Amino acid sequence: MVPLLYLGGLVVLFLLWIKVKGLDYVIVHQRWIFVCLFLLPLSVIFDAYYYARAWLIFKMCSAPKLHDQRVRDIQRQVRDWRKEGTKTYMCTGRPGWLTVSLRVGKYKKTHKNIMINMMDILEVDTKRQVVRVEPLANMGQVTALLNSIGWTLPVLPELDDLTVGGLVMGTGIESSSHIYGLFQHICVAYELVLADGSLVRCTEEENTDLFHAVPWSCGTLGFLVAAEIKIVPAKPWVKLHYEPVRGLENICKRFTEASANKQNTFVEGLQYSLDSAVIMTGTMTDHAEPDKINRIGLHFKPWFFKHVEGYLKKDCVGVEYIPLRHYYHRHTRSIFWELQVLTHNRFYLCLIGSGKSGGQVNNSKFLLCFSNHS
Repeated sequence: MVPLLYLGGLVVLFLLWIKVKGLDYVIVHQRWIFVCLFLLPLSVIFDAYYYARAWLIFKMCSAPKLHDQRVRDIQRQVRDWRKEGTKTYMCTGRPGWLTVSLRVGKYKKTHKNIMINMMDILEVDTKRQVVRVEPLANMGQVTALLNSIGWTLPVLPELDDLTVGGLVMGTGIESSSHIYGLFQHICVAYELVLADGSLVRCTEEENTDLFHAVPWSCGTLGFLVAAEIKIVPAKPWVKLHYEPVRGLENICKRFTEASANKQNTFVEGLQYSLDSAVIMTGTMTDHAEPDKINRIGLHFKPWFFKHVEGYLKKDCVGVEYIPLRHYYHRHTRSIFWELQVLTHNRFYLCLIGSGKSGGQVNNSKFLLCFSNHS
């Protein structure tokens, strides 16, 4: 009884404080309260639901059947738009809080919203070495499935919530791009619903002009409903070398040399000032030295960019073995380094992970959405 009374008293004091300060003030200057109490729990529930849903649909093989139905629904919406006289532009009906962006998409209020609820992995064809996915399937989904069966994408951008549709219609880059190019360069086919409601498939041999025009088109040519993407065999570990480099000329030279060496599966550089950086090179491997394993995705681990900075401060090289999926999503927890800019509250940073502690919660969607409106 006493704890409940104590909790009730705290809630009353909290509400009085909000009334005195004003809700706008609290949201802007004490955003960590709302993030910790509401946004983080919602993020955990959201991710758990969608990962469980994706796993069940793929195991039950129901996604391909549902896919055809969803495509027909999009075609119906586009044809309805034409019947209405094409008075406004069309856009996807995906809400802004689902995007990994600080932009508020006000245009969606005045455009015809086409609902595209397509977020599943449709097929993994290991003989052709391609995976067929819907546009809202994200990188977290793709790695969770492909890595578990020994495959991966040649170019896999770091953040969990980046979608196939966004990476195709925009672009995507990774530390393996010095070998494979940008994300669109590993795509072998697109399926789109055009402005007349027709469904079109394009490849290097079929509708070639459209195939090469889709990347960077930002959705202006049609609604992407599926993509076929190359896959390559994966190994469970990444052997990562850390090398601090001083001087801008030396940084550029070392990065160029590392990128030119195609034996390096991964090449990345993090620059901490004009003349100081850490160049990382990595290769996939089947085995790891036990005393050099670093599971950087665990909740108590530091943010990756802070961990890398340690090699710069100590001015020493190093080698670590990182689980492949941990490596792919090394920047997810901190949204690269944005999270430390968005909030400086100590309690919040300890809860979700900072330079000395960590958290496995993937909160980018909700925190970025919150930042849009505060």
